[in-house]
Amino acid sequence: MFNRIIASTRPHFADIAKLSVRDTELVFATGILMCTLCWHVGHPIAASVIAVTLLTNETLLRLMFSRKLWFASFGQSQTIGLALILHSINAAAYALPAVYLAGDPSFARKITGLMLAMGIQVYIANTWSTVPVFVYALLLPSIAILSLSFLQLATTQPVPSSMTHWAIAVGALFLFIYSAVDTLRQHLQTQLAMFAAQHDAAARLAELEDSLRLDTLTKLLNRPAFDRALNIMLEDRAAGTGEVAVFLVDLDSFKPINDTYSHAAGDQVLIETARRLQSRVGQMGIVGRLGGDEFVCAVQDLSGTDDAMEFARTLSALISRPIRWAQRQLKIGASIGVTMTGDGQSSPPANVPALCSAADQAMFMSKSSPNKGPILYQTHLFAPRMSPDDKQILVDSIANETILPFYQPKIHLPTGQIIGFEALARWNHPTLGTRGPSEFLDQINELGLQGDFMTSMATQVVRDIETLLGRGYDPGQVSLNLSEVTLATHSGRQDLHRIIAANPTAAQHLTLEITEDVFIARAADAIQASIASFHDLGVRISLDDFGTGFASFHHLRQLDFDELKIDTSFVAGLGHDSTSEVLVRGFLNIASGLGVSVIAEGVETDAQSQDLINMGCVVAQGYLFSPAVPFAQATDLLTDQKTA
Repeated sequence: MFNRIIASTRPHFADIAKLSVRDTELVFATGILMCTLCWHVGHPIAASVIAVTLLTNETLLRLMFSRKLWFASFGQSQTIGLALILHSINAAAYALPAVYLAGDPSFARKITGLMLAMGIQVYIANTWSTVPVFVYALLLPSIAILSLSFLQLATTQPVPSSMTHWAIAVGALFLFIYSAVDTLRQHLQTQLAMFAAQHDAAARLAELEDSLRLDTLTKLLNRPAFDRALNIMLEDRAAGTGEVAVFLVDLDSFKPINDTYSHAAGDQVLIETARRLQSRVGQMGIVGRLGGDEFVCAVQDLSGTDDAMEFARTLSALISRPIRWAQRQLKIGASIGVTMTGDGQSSPPANVPALCSAADQAMFMSKSSPNKGPILYQTHLFAPRMSPDDKQILVDSIANETILPFYQPKIHLPTGQIIGFEALARWNHPTLGTRGPSEFLDQINELGLQGDFMTSMATQVVRDIETLLGRGYDPGQVSLNLSEVTLATHSGRQDLHRIIAANPTAAQHLTLEITEDVFIARAADAIQASIASFHDLGVRISLDDFGTGFASFHHLRQLDFDELKIDTSFVAGLGHDSTSEVLVRGFLNIASGLGVSVIAEGVETDAQSQDLINMGCVVAQGYLFSPAVPFAQATDLLTDQKTA
């Protein structure tokens, strides 16, 4: 129950952090007044205990939210849970003197006690109104003490009060009025600040949604946006809208134009080529720029491979027409690779990586062919399919866990401490040694083994977390990448749910990373249900590769995330690309407005690390700190940190 309460409060983490350290002067002034009154009515021991309690708890809160000392390794859930406990104790401590005052014979002191008890409740209600869990948790002890104070009124017969007592009562009244007005003012300022942050975040989202989809020079779709749009076309194809052809276009003789006539001439060639491709494809499909002098098109409703090849020859002829620049006629050519969805026998699988890879292979064959004409990808003419033996090796490797997680540390930049890991798959191949995910994930997808692969990885990661906890280490938050199959299918969600539910302790240290690809699938409702079910188990949800496409911004408004990861491509530009710096600052502002944490990926230099710290990003991972390492080596890193 407590874990569910904390999980529901995570979206308010930024508010909790701000409110916990906001009213420093008022908090200490009220604490001094309470202790003085308690002492004044003859309870010096209670006054001392209250003073020590308030001073200790307020100090701990400030250390915790500035992530100093041992709090540097605290996760968000741990911080919220401890803050809830400390604030509840403080609420009781602040209200306790009211009991002693109400039980005093002096009529003025009785009134003072009741005003203080009610004033504390007004302060709690105004200050914590944006965090309902904290309101309830803090009001419960203060209401109990107010009730006890009312009972104390009857224990002594009221007697006339001295002027000193009435002066104290008047002071308490002024404090009550000041606290009510000031906390209301602070509350209004907080609400205005939140509204401004949300408005600013929405404006930035609107700008970034468009800018991050398009290539800045040609205004065509960039690579991530093209991949997502092609994925939608393939889903439509599955619904019966016809086959999809992909054309990868690489310009010939482009480099000499850049070198001879300047980059301005090269830019003009790229812009004009993009215009011609877009005009020819039109409403039939989509056009993107992959980078440099490479373009890609995807077209629907062609009648077959002959029609696709004729379309490719038309594109080649369009590109070969002279381009006018500065009174000169610039001439280029194009090598075009063609692939098309089909029955899967002579065509590649109908998914984005397979189609683009096939078109790329065909393009390279076109470039080396004598006539430079378009080449159609046909499976039997290119790389052979996996043999039955290779397939069995892959199946066995998943089953016997020789495909296993390596762990890349997440670093708290100000202190250099490890505060978590990301689990990344590696294959200890029986004959080829350690292989990275790019060398086997496509094969796993081709064989439909995504479910078995994810179950194996999740089982190993959860087991490793339990092992670390059993040895007395704090693994922090350990991230695991999720596939669309796991989120969108009942069986995938059920398998992972079972593993996590069986290990509730490890679940508190688990973060599930999803990429924007999952949101362009048609199973959006199933994906939202998956995220909600995993949240209920106490795990955190992270949006990986944030900012590389357009889907994420839309779904940030709908789905409950705990963390955003800034993609490597933006971090790489820090220090020499002003656009990257502007975008990273924008992402940090958006995350702050949404109340979620941020991790920067791909940090490789000290300069990038310092730039991130200066911009307010305090957690990162990358080769500057460590590559992904086996579990034993990750344990050694924690040992070294623990004994340092």
